[in-house]
Amino acid sequence: MPGEARAFRGKMITGMARPKSAAGPHPTTVLLRLSVFLGATAGFTLGLTLLWAVALQRAGDLPWAALVQAHGQVQIVGFVGLFVLGTAAQLLPGFLSRPLTHQQAITRGGYLIASALLLRAVAQPLDPSAARAAGLWLSALAEAGGVGLCLFSYASLVRQTIQPPDLWRYLALTGFGFLALSVALNILAVAFLAAGQSVVPEAVDAALVHLELAGFVVFLTFAVSRKILPRFLLLQTPNDGRIRLGAACYLLGVISIAVGWLLGALWPASAVGGDLRIVGAWPQLIGVLLYLDGLNLYRAPVRPSGAPNVTDPARRWIRVAFAWLAIANALTTLWATRALLGGPAPSFFEITAERHALAQGFILTLIIAYASRILPGYSAWAIQRPRIIETIVALVTAGAALRVIGEVVASWPASAGEAIAGVGGTLGVAGFLLFAAFLAKMIGHAPRATGKTPTAVSQ
Repeated sequence: MPGEARAFRGKMITGMARPKSAAGPHPTTVLLRLSVFLGATAGFTLGLTLLWAVALQRAGDLPWAALVQAHGQVQIVGFVGLFVLGTAAQLLPGFLSRPLTHQQAITRGGYLIASALLLRAVAQPLDPSAARAAGLWLSALAEAGGVGLCLFSYASLVRQTIQPPDLWRYLALTGFGFLALSVALNILAVAFLAAGQSVVPEAVDAALVHLELAGFVVFLTFAVSRKILPRFLLLQTPNDGRIRLGAACYLLGVISIAVGWLLGALWPASAVGGDLRIVGAWPQLIGVLLYLDGLNLYRAPVRPSGAPNVTDPARRWIRVAFAWLAIANALTTLWATRALLGGPAPSFFEITAERHALAQGFILTLIIAYASRILPGYSAWAIQRPRIIETIVALVTAGAALRVIGEVVASWPASAGEAIAGVGGTLGVAGFLLFAAFLAKMIGHAPRATGKTPTAVSQ
């Protein structure tokens, strides 16, 4: 194995090492299987059902708005959140050079989060009742407890490490801080539901989703990408000053937009909240562009890879994913600028176009790319079967493009935007289900010796 590929792969699998006294599967295996289970049920599949209900004009037959909000939380906290927390159980011990000593706490936390989200998905669409209110409160508290167990376990690694503080760690702490804030805001959101409302007020829900997606998930991807991509993709030396400036701009934008939504909920007659969201859109976009410029992701690598069949496809997928992050923020900035110039505020479908560019285009593509290169068992399987992974990425990318285009034009007169978005959603779900099925089967298993094993991972 070439030196850089061997060093990178060895670093990535360090976190899967298990103390002799530990029993049961590794937390990464448990949380990732829970993640793809939620994504395949109340996540992608329910979302596709709701999308086609609109396209076929049957949304009125369902408690559509309640299901949309419950689906969003399952998708963001269940599929994406558990995936991030599960992958952290593998990566952080290697990054911090400390063993994972609270494995059972992380596993229990994962089960609590999954149970809480399923309970939310079942309870929210029900008619108001004492049982519904109790179920919703139990969901909120279980989610908070599960996240708390995971964060406590990872905080213990940070306290014990002798590694000096680095930029990636500050980015990760910012992301986990947004996760804690979103859990607290979710308790407020559930209070509205427990009081008898069928849906969380739009502004509160928008603030919650923004903290979860743009805050927690994006900052964690910033952290992991800064830590592993320069060495793995042989990038030119990153400009950490530019990355810090980009992260600061992006942080300002995230806070401004989330606070703007909350102010809109508190004082709906005031224009301050809307103005703050408009102001926050630009630093978010500028922050993304500065981060990517500082990371040197789109510049030529310093030299050809010694394992091109491992490195080159991953570089292409990751570049596509981060392009979607820029597109999502460009759409946010476009709608904000239009409103600033006296045009209409973004419609429901324009807001969902931003979110799906971020969630399906950026986050899902990046999850597939990283999983196919760093997760024990699955990564070896994926490297041996490049055509399958290329097919999955192509389905997800084409699906994201059609979905975003369809949602952007959905409010145009006589457009077929809902149907276009439905086709895009179908392609995206097909790609995800292929990914989920293979990941659930292979994660945590030792790779089988086959003639297809490439030189880069055969030693």
